[in-house]
Amino acid sequence: MESGFLKIIFVSSMMVNSCHFGITGWDDVVVAKEGMPTTLVCTDTTVTGAVTINWTVKSLDVDEHKLILSARESGGFSGAALKPSMRLTDPKFYDTGVFSLFLVPKVEDMALYTCLMKQQGNKLKERKILLAILTVTIVPAAPIPQLSTLRFIASVNPDFAITKITWKAPGGISMKSEKMPNTGTVAKLPRVRNRDNGVYVCTVHPWANSSTSFFTFNVKVTVDAHNMASFTNMTYDSHVISSATPAFTLFPLTCPKVQGDYVMLYWQPPDTKENIMKPVYQYDRWRGSTVLLERSRRVAQLAGPSL
Repeated sequence: MESGFLKIIFVSSMMVNSCHFGITGWDDVVVAKEGMPTTLVCTDTTVTGAVTINWTVKSLDVDEHKLILSARESGGFSGAALKPSMRLTDPKFYDTGVFSLFLVPKVEDMALYTCLMKQQGNKLKERKILLAILTVTIVPAAPIPQLSTLRFIASVNPDFAITKITWKAPGGISMKSEKMPNTGTVAKLPRVRNRDNGVYVCTVHPWANSSTSFFTFNVKVTVDAHNMASFTNMTYDSHVISSATPAFTLFPLTCPKVQGDYVMLYWQPPDTKENIMKPVYQYDRWRGSTVLLERSRRVAQLAGPSL
């Protein structure tokens, strides 16, 4: 076996922060993407006679309930909506029994919403809905340069409203993801190519007391076919591995203590006049795939189950 020098390269990335609160006592959980039209369902087709509907909202960090709007059959709407986007989905609610609330939420609209039905001053029905807001960030922004590390960052506020977030690539292929403290659930695609174009699906799984088992949201990815990324986030080992070992003997190469996204192992043949490093092994820990280069078939393989 030939001796030589080996160099290991890691590609890493940074994270962002998020925060959460706590609350209990709701009848349903709705997860909505920020800026996406959303309906909070409240219906009762058995109600007869004059009825008054009050929609209120309670922020998760205060005890105060604020009136969103109030409506009754005889007098129509008696209160202006708390926000311009908020309205009843059916103006003929007194005939249909559909009292659902329409809104286009922002992150600050995460809260406990209450639909209260009254008749002659008496409470007929009350429905509490916890609205959680999903925020999805794609880095870098489209169009995405080829060979860059594409990051899918998804977080839900409040995060106690859900059990997990998962990602799927085009074709329904499950993606590896990790939950990062103060960030959310992160999935990555190192060294993206044109073949990575398509629609990716973010699935949010709520806790119990939700009428929906999961919520899905599509994210379109477009890779720039004419632009290549310039790498500024690579971490190099501080030293070159140089050692001697008997032929046909296993020789472990210890990687630097950096959790890289994409590992590249290079080999420098002995007695070379030029400082040329040849790639012999590549491993993508997010896709769980290995690129078998010509020389790696004989000299290198991953020792552990994953990086």
